[in-house]
Amino acid sequence: MASDVVYTAIKNYLIGAWSNCPIAWENEDFVRPEPPGPWILFEITGTMYAQQSIGDSPQSANRWDEEGVMWLHVFVPKGTGSVLARNYAKGLADLFRGAWLINSLEFLGASIGEGTPADDMAVYWRVSVSIEWRHWDAAIGATTFDDLLSEDDGNPITVEPGP
Repeated sequence: MASDVVYTAIKNYLIGAWSNCPIAWENEDFVRPEPPGPWILFEITGTMYAQQSIGDSPQSANRWDEEGVMWLHVFVPKGTGSVLARNYAKGLADLFRGAWLINSLEFLGASIGEGTPADDMAVYWRVSVSIEWRHWDAAIGATTFDDLLSEDDGNPITVEPGP
């Protein structure tokens, strides 16, 4: 499961950036459009949470990365074709292309999957978009990626070539 910081940042971003159809959020009440119309189901999972730096004391003051995948399932009424679903799927992927949220949440590769019937009653057809994400947390001091690459005096760290 992704942390609350990641979930909240993505949810707030989508609420502000997506208005084409309603979004169903994890564990929140949602009523499908009636008559059947397009809608999105949002899911997110964490795949890794691990320490990425060493040397700080306490250990929790080191940099920790959290990675995962978010799924945006695009539902359209059965029998209406796939163009709208694919258009929405591409639009959702594009929203996160090159996006940075909360100065420490970046979005990586995206994939638009194959379409499939979406429910037991065959009312909807679905295309899913998966988007990989990475969030880093440097608990003490660093607030941006550039801070992680700077010495304590704020000057960039220089790396000398080896012998």
